[in-house]
Amino acid sequence: MDTTKADEISFPPYRQVAVVLLIALVMMGVSKLIPISEYSTTGAIRPWVVLCGLILFFAVCNSVLSLYTEDLNKYWMQSIISFVALLVVGGLLAWGISGVSISNAGSVKWLYFVFTFGYLVFLSIVNLLKFFVKLAQKQDKNLRGEE
Repeated sequence: MDTTKADEISFPPYRQVAVVLLIALVMMGVSKLIPISEYSTTGAIRPWVVLCGLILFFAVCNSVLSLYTEDLNKYWMQSIISFVALLVVGGLLAWGISGVSISNAGSVKWLYFVFTFGYLVFLSIVNLLKFFVKLAQKQDKNLRGEE
């Protein structure tokens, strides 16, 4: 039986963004097939709404998965490039499927802005937590006299 430690798990950001874009494409296609209620205010921009949800999903998952990486600087660079790719490619998909540009999609432009800064905050919090854990482990070793 092969056991894998959490430290050995590797799911690079470019794979994460590929999975999220695939899910986005499927969900946008399904949302286009669902009939729009006459009382819906977001019916025409449903692909944009789906994309915003998946951007938030990517931000949270990518931040949590950064805990298990050895080279944090490399992971961050790949993560930020992947996040920008998600914004651009996902936006083009949503625009192509809905026929509505981001400037005409209501508050989606502001959600992009908020999720971008939220993503950077998530990454910073995870990095800070990782720093505190390493500091506590080092202090614990010092107290035990192991170093």
